[in-house]
Amino acid sequence: MNLWKNLDKITTQLQNNPTKALLLDFDGTLAPIVKSPEKARLSIKTRSMLKNFCQKPGFYLAIISGRKLEDVKEKVRLPNIIYGGNHGLEGEISGKKYSFPIPNRALKALEKIHVQLDKIASQFTGVFVEDKESVLAFHYRMAEKDQIPSIKSLFKEMLKPFIENELISAVSGKMVFDIRPKVVWSKGAFAKLIVNVIHIKTKAAPIVIYIGDDVTDEDVFKKLKNEITIKVGKRSKSFARYRLKDTKEVFKFLEWLLVYT
Repeated sequence: MNLWKNLDKITTQLQNNPTKALLLDFDGTLAPIVKSPEKARLSIKTRSMLKNFCQKPGFYLAIISGRKLEDVKEKVRLPNIIYGGNHGLEGEISGKKYSFPIPNRALKALEKIHVQLDKIASQFTGVFVEDKESVLAFHYRMAEKDQIPSIKSLFKEMLKPFIENELISAVSGKMVFDIRPKVVWSKGAFAKLIVNVIHIKTKAAPIVIYIGDDVTDEDVFKKLKNEITIKVGKRSKSFARYRLKDTKEVFKFLEWLLVYT
């Protein structure tokens, strides 16, 4: 649904609940996608706006990213908010760090995969492996377009036995594959944990707004199907209720949210 045409409905939902949880992805949602992940930046205006949400009564702010916990914290640089890293496999809630336990056999599989991915990456220009400890990211955004089919084919063939043995799972993002341990935990599960923690703390179920742009956010949209969920990006099938075009529209919506809630 078109978000801008449903602001009256959203306003009513928000005004009927004094406790609000604003959950946001980072790359592609708060900050534009860039070729090299380390160059992603949160604008001064966006950081200032997020800081205003932190000071707003009844608001709880969380940033849930595919980045490592310490990486996303360094990018956002706001104290006293909730952070999730590695798609929720690690996080920080109320100042306490959290890490989902990863089986040793999955960690050993990731070590082997890292070695093999490095070999694949060395065959191409603009392809590299990012080690996020419990997750690996295989980036090919800077590769030559005509080489991408070969890169994907080699990647999938190499990963096949590890997937068949249910050691890891791979999720395709925007010119990147995330390789994660095969565990019963996800970004959506972490989002639900955040909502439960807020519920226990405030003794009231919060109204939740979740904004994300990637495939990994679909699990959150499904888990929070009765909440205000917003997909960022081009039209594609999504479990989100609403849609925004890009990070500029996200900023515009957050401006509206700050004023009208």
